[in-house]
Amino acid sequence: MPFGSTPDSRPSSVVVLGADTVLAALPATPVQLAHACRALGYDVAFPASWGDEVVAAACLERLHEFGEGPAILCSCPLVAERLTRAGEELAPFMLNLAAPPVAAARYLRAIYGERPVRITYAGSCPSASDASIDARVSPEELLLAFEERGIVPAAQPEYFESVLPPDRRRYESLPGGAPSEDRLREVDAGRRLAELSCAEDQIALEIAQRLVAYEHELIDVAPCLRCACSGARGDDETSVAARGRLTALEPPRARAPVLDPSIHVDVSLPALAEPAGSPRYAVARPWTRARRWHAAAADSPPAPTSHGASHGASHGASHGDAGGDAAISPSPARRHAPIIVRRTAGRGPALARHDGAVIPRACAARLRRARPASHLVPRGDSGFPAPSGTIADGARRPRRITRPVIIPLSSELPRVVPPPPARPHADIDDPEIGAVAGDL
Repeated sequence: MPFGSTPDSRPSSVVVLGADTVLAALPATPVQLAHACRALGYDVAFPASWGDEVVAAACLERLHEFGEGPAILCSCPLVAERLTRAGEELAPFMLNLAAPPVAAARYLRAIYGERPVRITYAGSCPSASDASIDARVSPEELLLAFEERGIVPAAQPEYFESVLPPDRRRYESLPGGAPSEDRLREVDAGRRLAELSCAEDQIALEIAQRLVAYEHELIDVAPCLRCACSGARGDDETSVAARGRLTALEPPRARAPVLDPSIHVDVSLPALAEPAGSPRYAVARPWTRARRWHAAAADSPPAPTSHGASHGASHGASHGDAGGDAAISPSPARRHAPIIVRRTAGRGPALARHDGAVIPRACAARLRRARPASHLVPRGDSGFPAPSGTIADGARRPRRITRPVIIPLSSELPRVVPPPPARPHADIDDPEIGAVAGDL
């Protein structure tokens, strides 16, 4: 590392070259691009693959939290925003990590220690607003700066002579932060990497199918969303094809860790929910308790319970009493008074109650939405229903007589009403009208 090339009296100015910047500078090689950055004024140009290595190592450390089920890698802000756009149902399957540019900046600050350093990120990742990054430039702005200074990246040397460049090889990662398949098999046997390559509007369906299958895999959604850290640019090219071009520009894969394993960088983000494979997942998700209760209820016959016992069980479940799954009971179905439709000869259908009383059609909707009959029956002092036609205090209630209201349907066809006659317009030859028209 060329840390001694600049005195400690002034801050070192370094640049992290994003994957999209490397592709935008073609046909210049990554080595020529690093020389161009040094000619522009930067002390050292670091590859973004360092951040990919940090993210991949953190991903491999946390895969055990998901057990044998699937996990979704969320090291890109675009992926996290897309998966949580409609809710947090996928939160237990999301492995939230910082983006590769942020991971690279935190690792560089850990390496420099107390020495002052100014970190600039050259790329299009939206996570560059992190506090660990001092400045950011887009690939177009960096190429424009080369043009204004008269620096041609393709004309720079293709090798280093007087300095030791940062190692650009990879050991654990792919472009974008996903771990390689070899390292994934070594750390978590049986788990495979699933790189989605579908259209953006089919991401939800593809993820739902994989979660229902519940296979032992790591789902990478970044290729579908054209992640800049994976090399995809603003066109329709996905990062699956861009990863192949980036890998062709890099040295062969290393056989040992490229970064210092003694330096630990925290790139974990706060989880929105318990991981799907953790022991506390079933406790943190209330719908799992309800599903277990329904499964137990289907296996065992229902036991007869009194009104007070069912009320106490439902009251305890609503207040979170220590009963666990036993305190959960289904709410009884609401029963309404039946409505019978009778048809008479020569007339339209008439609505009638179960006792034969005909009711107006306008009241049918209100009767269907009425409260249960148990809430409408008056009760006496003893708690039993009072006799029909009385109130709770024993007074007589006036009997309500419902008269049939039946609207017959007419057999005549509707007549066509002619339009109203047009009003006579004044002739324009009238001198008074013509004078007014001339004034306008």
